Amino acid sequence: MAWLLKRDGMALQPEQRRGAKTVFRDVDPKVDPAHAPLTQEQLVALGEARLRFGRILRAAHAAHRAFVGLLLSGVITTLLAVWGGFHFWAFVMGAWMIVAGIIEYVGAERIRRLRKNALRILRMNQLLLGIMFILIGCWWMLEVKLGRQDASLRRMVGSLSGADMGISTARFMQLAHLCLYVAYGSIAAFGLIAQGGMFLYYTWRDQQLQAYLAETPEWIIGLESR
Repeated sequence: MAWLLKRDGMALQPEQRRGAKTVFRDVDPKVDPAHAPLTQEQLVALGEARLRFGRILRAAHAAHRAFVGLLLSGVITTLLAVWGGFHFWAFVMGAWMIVAGIIEYVGAERIRRLRKNALRILRMNQLLLGIMFILIGCWWMLEVKLGRQDASLRRMVGSLSGADMGISTARFMQLAHLCLYVAYGSIAAFGLIAQGGMFLYYTWRDQQLQAYLAETPEWIIGLESR
């Protein structure tokens, strides 16, 4: 009948008798049953560990917010890339953001389960995402510099030729180039600032996670990672 004293890998400890029926309660297998219920010292250790774990969980909340933002932005960018003509690099950017968002969601769940490499994966995800934004933004700026987008801009001028805009074609092209430089430069700057900031943030939280796993008793880790 020993198997009756276990359930889902958890040892069961007699709690009280109600007539002929014995009621059992869960006891963590990492804790010495002789000390169950927990001693005051163990309760203090558990409380301190939960405070530290709460700080680490903030990274999971940040990863979940990143998941929502990246998923929505990625879907919109992908739809715009295929709308009215296929734009390869815009499609790559949108698809990459969707994949990066999914990784953020998975990483958030792994943090809640205290997986050792959870924040390292998220840190690498942000690094690669930032590099992607910087490279694509710089590449589009180079295309503007080389005049590879002038044909589409001239078609836009042609479609507006019937309207009296009070501006010459040359002036319009200068303004269009300036706007494109600002837009594409903003993409590169976003990758550097936003993703760079998230990379540093995850690095900081990863240090806290590794210290928590190294210094916290195994029975507390097992309890918190369920």
